[in-house]
Amino acid sequence: MSKRFLSALLCACLLFTMVISLAACNTDHSESDPTDKPTDKVTEAPIRPTESATNKPTSPNKETEKEEDILKNSDVTKFNITKYLYPIWKGNTSYAEAAFVRESKDGYIDPIKLLYPIDEIISVRSADLTTEYVYGTDYYVDAEGCLCIIEDGNIPVLKYEDYYFELSDEEHKSNNLATKFPEANNRGWGYIRAEIGSGKPGMSAWTLAVTYTHAEESIVTAPADKSEKFEEFLYKLQAGEDITMVSTGDSITDGWSASGKPSVHIAPYCPPYNTLVENFIKKTFDVKITHHNVGVSGSNTDGGVSKLGEICQKDPDLVLIAFGMNDGCSKDPLDYINNINKMVSTIEEKCPDACIVVVGTCLPNAEVAWSPGGQSILKYHIDYIDVLKAAEESWNNAAHADVTTVNVEMFERKVYQDVTGSNSNHPNDYMHRIYAQIILNTIFGDYSEW
Repeated sequence: MSKRFLSALLCACLLFTMVISLAACNTDHSESDPTDKPTDKVTEAPIRPTESATNKPTSPNKETEKEEDILKNSDVTKFNITKYLYPIWKGNTSYAEAAFVRESKDGYIDPIKLLYPIDEIISVRSADLTTEYVYGTDYYVDAEGCLCIIEDGNIPVLKYEDYYFELSDEEHKSNNLATKFPEANNRGWGYIRAEIGSGKPGMSAWTLAVTYTHAEESIVTAPADKSEKFEEFLYKLQAGEDITMVSTGDSITDGWSASGKPSVHIAPYCPPYNTLVENFIKKTFDVKITHHNVGVSGSNTDGGVSKLGEICQKDPDLVLIAFGMNDGCSKDPLDYINNINKMVSTIEEKCPDACIVVVGTCLPNAEVAWSPGGQSILKYHIDYIDVLKAAEESWNNAAHADVTTVNVEMFERKVYQDVTGSNSNHPNDYMHRIYAQIILNTIFGDYSEW
């Protein structure tokens, strides 16, 4: 046998060995191999929560890198759902936080406390985000981390005498910018009630949008993660199913005083809280949502009970029940919770596949009374927290989104005018955003990680 033949044979054997080795390297390892790295392949069929309690559905439409880039560019120059829905209780940046500017009784502009002591200002803008104010010319930050308005600067300041003023009964009836306040306890006094509307800024004319960094932890408790109540709903989203959503409630659910309410439609065009929830779900899961908003301004839980037939006819997958602002002025907690329980139990019975979020109310302005010398409209609102928590234990497919507790905690540093669009009982864009954040955290847990 020639050396050339032996050499060729040896090369062939070596080549065959290399092919076998490469094939072995490309063979899938056993699932028990701890050195295996997870692949990026998306599972085609999502696992139902009942099949694996530890496998929480994840967003199929998450663009993590893009979302992080959006947050790194911290200034807020227009409505941005990622920044607007970033939880106020998380992180070290507060985005477009509302701050109302008003003279005190002695004619000074007191330092403004924000939700956190300011570490570094990113921007101070008008509420519509179109005007940016200048550090050192219009404002500065004091040693306590408060925002200080410079008197001769460009920031609009509501004068004390334009906030509280004398007002006859006839003027009160004809003046749409005024309501009574109970502290005076006499006739002849009013105070400003400026509602945002089409072409009208309302209270936002004297409200700033402040974006800043901070170091301290939040005074606001993160709302409870109640996603275990919504596992079937989460499965539907992950599976890409079409969703029917129903919102029922009062004027807040109807959309007042959000700048993006269709009949208002002024910058920065922030949608009402329920539309923010809808838009987050659509954006995150790439699903189609049919949203029926049956909220009626001026209604209370009695009106909510009367809407049950209409709600159930929609065959909803998600229902937001948001009453309490109007109830709290006069309806004691037992009557309130009886109506809430009737709504929950009826929807659970007639729409067993529906998931329900019972949304607590923000607080009204304690200074407001409906009649001269009358009692404050802030009466039972805070008492509703305990009855909702107790009732929640008997609900099957429903959970309480505790807006009220968060609102109370906010007032440790902020004043009522920071969160209102009417100065009586309607939340502004900032508070609508907080409503949505609390609802999303109730449904999904830490939704900002999705």
